[in-house]
Amino acid sequence: MQLDTLQKPNATFISASISDTMGNFQFYCSGYGMVSKEGDLMQNGQNINCPYGTALANHLGGGGSYPQTSIILPRSGNQYYVFNVGMSDSVADNYINNIYSEFDVLSYCVVDMDSNQGKGKVIMKDKVLNDKQHYSSTSLTATKHANGKDWWLIKADCWGSQFQEFLVREDSILGPFYQTIPVQGDFCYSGWATIRFNNQGNVLASGLYGTIENGLYNRNRIDLYDFDRCDGSINYKQYYMTPMDTASYWNWDKKADICFSPNDSMLYMSNDYTIYQIDIYDTAIYNGLFIHGPDTLLDYFPEYDLMGLAPNGKIYIGNWHAIRGSMSYIDKPNVKGLGCDFKPQGFKQTYNHNLQTPPNMANYGLGKDTTKICWPLSQSESEVRSAEWVVYPNPSSTVLTFKINMAKRRTCRMYRANYYFQRKKMS
Repeated sequence: MQLDTLQKPNATFISASISDTMGNFQFYCSGYGMVSKEGDLMQNGQNINCPYGTALANHLGGGGSYPQTSIILPRSGNQYYVFNVGMSDSVADNYINNIYSEFDVLSYCVVDMDSNQGKGKVIMKDKVLNDKQHYSSTSLTATKHANGKDWWLIKADCWGSQFQEFLVREDSILGPFYQTIPVQGDFCYSGWATIRFNNQGNVLASGLYGTIENGLYNRNRIDLYDFDRCDGSINYKQYYMTPMDTASYWNWDKKADICFSPNDSMLYMSNDYTIYQIDIYDTAIYNGLFIHGPDTLLDYFPEYDLMGLAPNGKIYIGNWHAIRGSMSYIDKPNVKGLGCDFKPQGFKQTYNHNLQTPPNMANYGLGKDTTKICWPLSQSESEVRSAEWVVYPNPSSTVLTFKINMAKRRTCRMYRANYYFQRKKMS
C-alpha cells in the first residue's frame, strides 16, 4: 500500500484533522496552530490553545507533542469546534525547566470554513471551558450523543480521579459535568495516557492507570467502561493487562495507545516495541495475545506510537520517532489471533521521510441510537430523565408541588435525590 502524492509535504504531525461529509479534507490542528487544507497557516490560526500565554507553544514550535491534545467536532453550518488541552505560562515554565509536568486548561476555538474564500478562518479563539486544573495527561475524546446530532466530549482527569464531560451542541456547550472514576489502578500513567471510544460509542477504554505487580510499575493496563450515549453515565466493566518487558529492549516496553477493531470485539494495544490483541468478550485479565514485535531490526526501529482505525477497516500504527516514510498496519483487525494479519511497514509514502502518527478523531459517521428513547434535549430535561414524578395536593387550586424521586445519580448534575418545585397556578 503506497501513498504517492500529498498537497503539502509538511503535514507529518497532526494533532487532529477533519473532512466534510463527502470526505473532502478541510483542515488540521497541530496542537497550537490551525492549518488550512492547502497546508498554510489559517487566518487567525496562530497560537491557538494559548488562553494564558504562549510559552508552551513557543517551546514546542507550534506542534503538540502529547497524544489527544486536540479534537475537532462539527458545529452548525460549515463551522467546527476545535477543543484543545494546554498549559498556562506558569505551568509551562515548570514543564520546560523539567520541574513538574501537568496540564491546567481546556479551551476551544471555532473555525468557519466559509470564510477567507473557503480556506477557513478562526472566528472564535481560546474560549476557556475549564482552567486551574491538574490534568496528568491531555487524554481527550468524544462520541455522538444518542440523538445522533449532539456530542459527548470527555476529558480524563486521572489525578482528580474523575471524568469531565461536556454536552456539545451546534450552538452551545453544556458542562463540565463530573463523574468519579469508581475503580482505579495503583498509579496514574502520567503524560501519555489515551482514552478511546469503541465504534458504537457505548464502551470507553482508558489507559489512565497502571498496576504494581511484584514491585514493578506495570503501565500496560486498560480499563473498560460502559457508556450511556443518552445521559453520559459511565459504569465500570473490568480491566486487562499485558506484560511489560523490561529487559529485551532499550527502554521498558510500556503502553503507547489503544484502538478498537471495526466490529468492537478486539482491542489492540500498541506498546513501544510490541503489539497485543485483547478479546473484550473474554473476561480473563491476561487474555492479550502477542501479535508482533519490532517491524524492523531493533537498531533501526522508531518505536510504535498512536494508532488509528481508518475508513477502510485497517488499523494504522504510528512511529514515535518520525524518521521514516512508512507505517505498519493491521489488515484484518476483526480476526482473532495472528490471522489479523500484521503488515510490517506495509503503508508507504514517497513525499518525505517523517511519517509520525494518525490524528485524534471521533467516529463522525456514528448515527442515532434507535434502540432506546432518551432526551436530553436540554440541560433541564437531562436532569429529570428516568424520574418518578409525584404531584400534590391533587387537585389543587393555588399551588402545586412536584417531587422527583431520581432512580439513580445522573451524569449531568451533582444533586440530591429529591427536588421540590412550587408553581403557582396560571390564571
